[in-house]
Amino acid sequence: MKRALRHIALLGLAVTAIFVASNLDMSPKRIYGMPQNINPISIREGYLYYDTLKLPLNKIPKVAQLHTVAKKVMGKWYKMYTAIKVEESGNDGQNSYYAKAYFNLVGMRYPKKRKTTAIRMGNDYYAVYANWYEGMIDFRYYIDYMEGSFERKFHRMPKTEKEFINHIYGSYNIYSKWKNDVFWILQRHPVMRDTL
Repeated sequence: MKRALRHIALLGLAVTAIFVASNLDMSPKRIYGMPQNINPISIREGYLYYDTLKLPLNKIPKVAQLHTVAKKVMGKWYKMYTAIKVEESGNDGQNSYYAKAYFNLVGMRYPKKRKTTAIRMGNDYYAVYANWYEGMIDFRYYIDYMEGSFERKFHRMPKTEKEFINHIYGSYNIYSKWKNDVFWILQRHPVMRDTL
C-alpha cells in the first residue's frame, strides 16, 4: 500500500512538473539585469536612425551627432573616439581629405590581421569605407583588438581614456603632438560635456 501511494505521489509530481514546464516562457522578453536597448541603431534606405537622429550615411555628420552615435557604438570609449575624430579629420566643416574621400574619420590604416569593415586600401594604406558609419564600426573593432592587447600586457582592462591613449600611442600614431592634442580635446572640446 505504501509503495502504491509512493508511486502515485511520484506520478503526481511528474505530471505537475510537465504541466509547469509546458507553461514556461522559453523565450523571455528581456534578460534580467541587462540594460535594454530602447532606441537601437537602425540603417534604412541610406540613413542611420538612432535616438532622435536621422543621419545620411553618405554625408559626414556634425561632431555632436557623431558623439551621440559613438555612445552606443563605442561604449565607454565614446569620448576617445570623438577626440580622435576631431584631431584626425577636423571639427565641423573642416573635414580632411581622407574623411571626405574615404569616409575615414579617425585616420584608420587598412589592417593586416584584425576584422575590418573597410572595403579597400587607399593612398598611404588608409582604409576606405562605404560610409562614415562603417568607419565607426571599424574603429570599434580596433578598440576591441587593442583592449585585448592591453589586457595581455597589463593583465587587466584599461580604466581611463588617458591610459588607453597612452597604450595605442606609438602604433596608432607616433607623434607626441597627436597625443597632446587628443588629451586637450578630451578636456576642452565643448562636445565632451555630452550636450547635443
